Amino acid sequence: MNSTLKSMLIAAAAITSVSAFAQDKATLDLLVKKGIITAEERAKTLQTAAATKTESGMDRVFIKEAGANRLTFAGRIQGQWEMADYTQTAAGVETQAADLNNFMMRRIYLGAKVDVGHGFSGELVYNFADNTPASSTSTSTSTTSGGATTTTTTSTSTTVRGGAFDKAVFTYESELGKFDVGYQKVQFGQEENTSSSALYTVERSMVTRYWAESHNGRRLGFGARHVGLHYSNKAVIGEGGPGTLAYGAAIVDAVQGYNSTGVNDYGYYGNVSFDWKPLGTTIGFNYGITPQGGTLTTVGGSMDKVEGLNPYFKYVTGDLTVVGEYITTAVDASSTTVASKDGVDRDPNGYNITLAYKLSENLEAVARYSVLDTDGRGQQASDGFRDINTSPLSASTYDKSNSIFVGLNYYFNKNNAKIQLGYEKAKLEGRISGYAGDGTATVVGADHADADIFRLQAQVLF
Repeated sequence: MNSTLKSMLIAAAAITSVSAFAQDKATLDLLVKKGIITAEERAKTLQTAAATKTESGMDRVFIKEAGANRLTFAGRIQGQWEMADYTQTAAGVETQAADLNNFMMRRIYLGAKVDVGHGFSGELVYNFADNTPASSTSTSTSTTSGGATTTTTTSTSTTVRGGAFDKAVFTYESELGKFDVGYQKVQFGQEENTSSSALYTVERSMVTRYWAESHNGRRLGFGARHVGLHYSNKAVIGEGGPGTLAYGAAIVDAVQGYNSTGVNDYGYYGNVSFDWKPLGTTIGFNYGITPQGGTLTTVGGSMDKVEGLNPYFKYVTGDLTVVGEYITTAVDASSTTVASKDGVDRDPNGYNITLAYKLSENLEAVARYSVLDTDGRGQQASDGFRDINTSPLSASTYDKSNSIFVGLNYYFNKNNAKIQLGYEKAKLEGRISGYAGDGTATVVGADHADADIFRLQAQVLF
């Protein structure tokens, strides 16, 4: 019996020592001390394990001192149902687009973070549900009849969500602060820099999207994700840490995205905020500037400089939370054309006010009011309201817009498992019918567009 037990222990030690060599040396030492195996048997077991490890190639993959101190994975799954209708009114005549009604996977995130020690780490986050341009395929069929050949070609187009990186950074952290090199969000837009997993509303507002979504000749693409150097730090103020001062800066490529843009222009961003816990109040200020305007364009000229300001606040008292922000941007234009040699500067601005009230431990009521003035730069419904369908209408461009959102959130386990239901009523006003030679917008004040949007979203974090 003792011989059988001894053989089993030696075999087990030999197998497991392949993956935990140092730990099993200690185990074998204990077995020798207890008199279960001899010193010679211990040595033979270790020799066999080392040979097996070398033969398997593990020595060439893992160095003796672990390269990673800690590796963690995280994920986010959001499934959504959305329904929306859109109408345009011009000269008193209302026309309606085709309704939207479908299910979709809003976000499918998978992230990994590795700590390699000495203050260094890396993080990758990939969104498998990110949209990619529609791909087209053509099929040709040839038939022969009576000596004549007929070729029939059919084309199909399918939108495939191929995914894209949400974050990719190399980080160094010390008492001097945190330095991130790579692709992540700059600090501009309070709602934009709130994680999509922690939003009070189902979707971000048209104000946020105007500055954060990619540039398309109307939206600015000023905030959100850029490649470059990002710095952040914070200081605790007061005994016991009732106050926290956070600050940071970034020097990044002026154009969004993580691929080479070929644009020789940088964006410079700075931020500061103060959180005073006794009063439940946070106030902050974000700033950004791209001296050459990146690749942005403006009616009546090319971009010369873009400069933005974003003050915000958050106030929590009891079951009530109030969040507000204001965004304004000076878009300075220049032009080489004779008709608009000085260009036309634009100063788009907007604000969000959000209220959230806990009706119970699990149920929360939410309302948000948003207003945007593009100052003649213009906005279409699809610029501010995701997936809105304007077909078969020819989507008009409007100078101003506003929306109100009301909804309910039910938390099963905080943001780790929740359901959100919301309705948004939006109005776009002042159709831009054209521009004068100097870039001045011609606005038809009575023309407008309306959108009614319902969304239901379920979320799980892990």
